[in-house]
Amino acid sequence: MKRRDFVQHLCPSLAVIQVLATANACVQAVEPVAELSASEIQEFERVSKKYNDEGYFQEGNQVFVNLSNPAFSKLGNNSGYVNMLDAGVLLLRTDEKTLKAFSNCCPHQGIRGAWDFVNGRFRCDNHGNSYNVNEVNTVSCSSNSISGGLQRFNVVAYQQYVKITKV
Repeated sequence: MKRRDFVQHLCPSLAVIQVLATANACVQAVEPVAELSASEIQEFERVSKKYNDEGYFQEGNQVFVNLSNPAFSKLGNNSGYVNMLDAGVLLLRTDEKTLKAFSNCCPHQGIRGAWDFVNGRFRCDNHGNSYNVNEVNTVSCSSNSISGGLQRFNVVAYQQYVKITKV
């Protein structure tokens, strides 16, 4: 087969494969957004005046965050994160539409305040162990695990507010 014939035959197939791969990557990167019920909106409005100086309010197993607070300015950038030490939460911006929340308790020895986000993983500065954020092999706090995934929490957004439900 001549080179020209080969390219003309193969290129359309490669183009279709590339488009499908790109579309699949886009679908996986964005989490589904659910419509909020009237009661969920009322809940956000109820707590909107309760935020502390750090920009969040904790009530039971829920943490409400006001993203317009300067303490959360790092979340304006992809891969930006905030460690809410007292709330026990690492809040991470994965793309322009997605925030994810994780336990800030290191699975190795329970350290909470020494995290870096490097190459798509949270790294504990205490012993240098790193943990994934894609829910693969999730490990518990203080389980002496040196690898795996951090425990992930549910996140719901409304306007500039976020509700994190810890499990």
